[in-house]
Amino acid sequence: MTPHAPGPLSSSTDPTHAAPVLDIEAGVERLMGNRAIYLRALARFRHDYRKTVLAIRAALDAGNALQARRLAHTLKGAAGMIEAPALHTAALALETALRDGAGGIDALLARLDAALTEVLRELDGMVLPETETPPATQPASSGSLARLRAMLDIGDGAAVELVAAAHSELAAHLGQRGVEELSAAVVEFDYERALALLDRQDGAAGG
Repeated sequence: MTPHAPGPLSSSTDPTHAAPVLDIEAGVERLMGNRAIYLRALARFRHDYRKTVLAIRAALDAGNALQARRLAHTLKGAAGMIEAPALHTAALALETALRDGAGGIDALLARLDAALTEVLRELDGMVLPETETPPATQPASSGSLARLRAMLDIGDGAAVELVAAAHSELAAHLGQRGVEELSAAVVEFDYERALALLDRQDGAAGG
């Protein structure tokens, strides 16, 4: 039998459960086998999403279902990136209900809260790197595109601020219309579309 891998990625699992709170091996594989990047993604998730359920509740209390749905959507994407299956499923269920105007929101939000609490409890028991200062607080430079791509890859919500801070640099690379499309995608937390826009521009430049 292969021994359980030691180190900060060792995560407790209950064999009676169909799936772990975090599927660590799948998370590392998603990031092309780079454990260091996965660790940083976990640290960023722990830092950025701890109060997301509170934010969703506040949005709903204010009658802003669209904002609540956007928050559920970005949490869903982040949960998928770190391979937290139960949390991903709970966020998807809430996002879908908010989109369709369905009932049972309170129960779905309670389910999401419980799933997020489990993930955070798991992460709080791990040794993770300190979260870095978000790139958006740094001056725009030739590295902004690379930082933006990395942030989109891990579902980092600070991508919104980076796009705003590096607008001129991004416009030089993408054109004014391109950066407007990128900004719209990021604001809507549609990180897959944002990455596709970057890939399309890179392909055009390479051609």
